[in-house]
Amino acid sequence: LRNGVPVAQPAPRQYDPKWDEATAAKPASEAPLTPEIDEKTPEIDVPQRSTDDLEAPKPVRNLKTLKPPKAKKEEKPVSPITESRSPEGLPSYRCEFEGRDIMVGFPCYKTTNPVTAFALIAMALDFGREKIRYEMSIGDAMVYHSRNRLAKQFLETDAKWLLMVDDDIIPSIGRPGWMRAWVPTKTKTMTDVPLQRHVLHRLIGSGRSLIGGAYFGRQENGALMCSDLSLASRAKAYEDAVLPVDWVATGCMLIHRTVFEDIQKKHPELRSTKPDGAFNFFQPKDDGSGEDVSFCLRAKGAGHQPHIDLGLPVFHVGFGIY
Repeated sequence: LRNGVPVAQPAPRQYDPKWDEATAAKPASEAPLTPEIDEKTPEIDVPQRSTDDLEAPKPVRNLKTLKPPKAKKEEKPVSPITESRSPEGLPSYRCEFEGRDIMVGFPCYKTTNPVTAFALIAMALDFGREKIRYEMSIGDAMVYHSRNRLAKQFLETDAKWLLMVDDDIIPSIGRPGWMRAWVPTKTKTMTDVPLQRHVLHRLIGSGRSLIGGAYFGRQENGALMCSDLSLASRAKAYEDAVLPVDWVATGCMLIHRTVFEDIQKKHPELRSTKPDGAFNFFQPKDDGSGEDVSFCLRAKGAGHQPHIDLGLPVFHVGFGIY
């Protein structure tokens, strides 16, 4: 029944003998049907990659024979000092030197003041122990004895520059705020430009073999400590100028190594009679000239013109700061 309606059943399929005849007519050894390939029919053109552009395999190198690449030689700077300035013209107080080329000589009779001491410490912090060294000579009332001993110690090193800083000198170290706090009487009317100048940056950067900072005697209306007193007004204005003079005071003086060597050649009579004595570079002359005048005149005679830097603030400590 389908949906309640009787449905007739299909008749069963009967066997037909013709089926056997059709099967017997087909040969049993006939191979299965496969697509016939005509030899004349071209093969399908499949693109193949050419091997002409392939590199031949490189032989394996013995790692033991490989040499490390040669290190490139660093180019040495033309000048040991590099100066940078802000748009306002303020110079950097940080200098970079290749070697330990700077020695600070500190002749001290009995005591010094804390501001001078801090200035010396600041220079050490600015340049580091790899760039700067210190020597001092203490307790000799004859300051030229101390200077000669410091020069001797300097020549026993490989340093190139000797900076003499006396125990009553405060050189500019490139810190305007600090200088205004500790030297207010001299800096309250100054602009930042001169106070940004660093003593070593300025003096070494000048390129002179003998140069001193401009400062005045440690009393009211003290004279400018150099041979040309007419430069006093320009020094008080901190004019950015380096000028030749016959002599300049040794309280803040930078001296190149060649100055001492040439004086030794020019004045062999100043050699000490003691086996381990210092050469008398700063020995006062018989005419009554001080050790700074005598030294500068000897240096000038040996081919080194003394110079003074009018733009570097240097303060002289007495009953006040001058």
